Amino acid sequence: MLAKRYSLGLKSATLLASFIAVCAQACVNLTERPELRPDDWAPASANRLWQIPVSARDRIRIPQTEIVTGSSGPQRIQPNHEYDLPELIDVALMNNPETLRAWSSARSAAARFGRSQAAYYPRVTWFSDSGEERMVFELPGHAGTLKQWQVDPIVTMNWTLLDFGRRQAASEASLDRLIAANLNFNRTLQDVVFNTEVAFYALDAANAAVLAAQENLKLAETDFEAVSQRVNLGLATEPQLLLAKQTVAQSQFDVANSQLMVRDAQAQMAVALGIAPTSPLRIKGLETLAVPQQLDRSVEMLIAEARRQRPDLAARVASLHASEADVRHARARLLPVVGASAGYGANFWNFTFSTPRTVQTVRPQYSALVTLRWDIFTGFGRLNDLRRIEDDRDAARAALRSAEIETIAQVWRAYFDLDLSRSRYAYAQSLLVASRASHEANLETYRQGLSTIIELLTAERDLANARYALIQSKAQLLTAYATLAYAAGTLHVKQ
Repeated sequence: MLAKRYSLGLKSATLLASFIAVCAQACVNLTERPELRPDDWAPASANRLWQIPVSARDRIRIPQTEIVTGSSGPQRIQPNHEYDLPELIDVALMNNPETLRAWSSARSAAARFGRSQAAYYPRVTWFSDSGEERMVFELPGHAGTLKQWQVDPIVTMNWTLLDFGRRQAASEASLDRLIAANLNFNRTLQDVVFNTEVAFYALDAANAAVLAAQENLKLAETDFEAVSQRVNLGLATEPQLLLAKQTVAQSQFDVANSQLMVRDAQAQMAVALGIAPTSPLRIKGLETLAVPQQLDRSVEMLIAEARRQRPDLAARVASLHASEADVRHARARLLPVVGASAGYGANFWNFTFSTPRTVQTVRPQYSALVTLRWDIFTGFGRLNDLRRIEDDRDAARAALRSAEIETIAQVWRAYFDLDLSRSRYAYAQSLLVASRASHEANLETYRQGLSTIIELLTAERDLANARYALIQSKAQLLTAYATLAYAAGTLHVKQ
């Protein structure tokens, strides 16, 4: 007996020591509990960077996914192939992760719409309470003990018959959000196409700028040789030779600068395509590409077309309809729900009460009910939910109006930018012809001693600027055309 009491005392002491250790550990880790001190999990002050805790580093680590390079990916990049714009658009639509993100969002919305139809079907559930129990009853003069085990397999069915529009409103809201997700997917594809076009024109302009800079360098070297010949003949001074040499150095700087612009354009193209810019991409030049013709439609017609076919604008409309359906659903929640329920099962029961009496039963169980559920008062929760949803609907309506105004402004700016870009391109063509003729004339007259070095170098610089102006104006014209098509919500604007 003493040994037994000693064992019980030892166990109690052990449990008490364990409890004290747990409490002590909890006090030590008090600052690590977010429910007690949540400010410890936020930045310390408004002017200090947040130090990422060790426990959170795994949660924010970027997964090591494979980035598309020149030899891998859904659409492989051939390093020795010259890509034109349609081919690069195909590559971008296959590789750019934004297309996959928008597609996954649309498929998720489709699954939510399918989920909303589940409320129209009955819900069938199977459950069973199985186990063994032992209970003690106090009886006159002694205590009774009840030992029993039971198994209650039951199948139930619940079916909503009337909910005053809740299911319909929820289904319509899901459908409208699915339509909005699909339209946003279309707009994402247009984003990818537009960004690829802009990057392509920028890369082509950068490549052309390198060629123009190299031609300007050759031109500067030719002028330098002409000045050197005159210096050797005693017809020019040393300062004039140094001035020509300075022009050569400036042309060399322009070549290096234009090559840097090519690298920047390649990085922009890689982002548009969704690939890594590790392997240079070769594209076909636009020297033979015809510029867009004059549009035969007014800006008002293009604005009307944009308001009719812009996917993102239509997505706003669908979102507004979804918000209106949410309002109808919130109002329907103020009304009762009428349903039907049924169940069938069996009761397997075996119990012994104060041995030797033993009873075993196997009895069927069933029910068929009409249910009425009505939340009469919920602490103004449903009323405030209705107010919130109505405000969200009003915000969606204002967002639609704002998007419509922004669409009109985008088409307006793009239309007149295209018209101005066409004029700039025509002026740049004329400027290049005049500058080339002026330089040739000044070079010939300088060699004959009829013009000064300043006039020659000025004509050379004017020719170089004219070449750059033509390259930039053509890229701006093509970009302006793509911008107008993008603003109108299409891939191409009809001429």
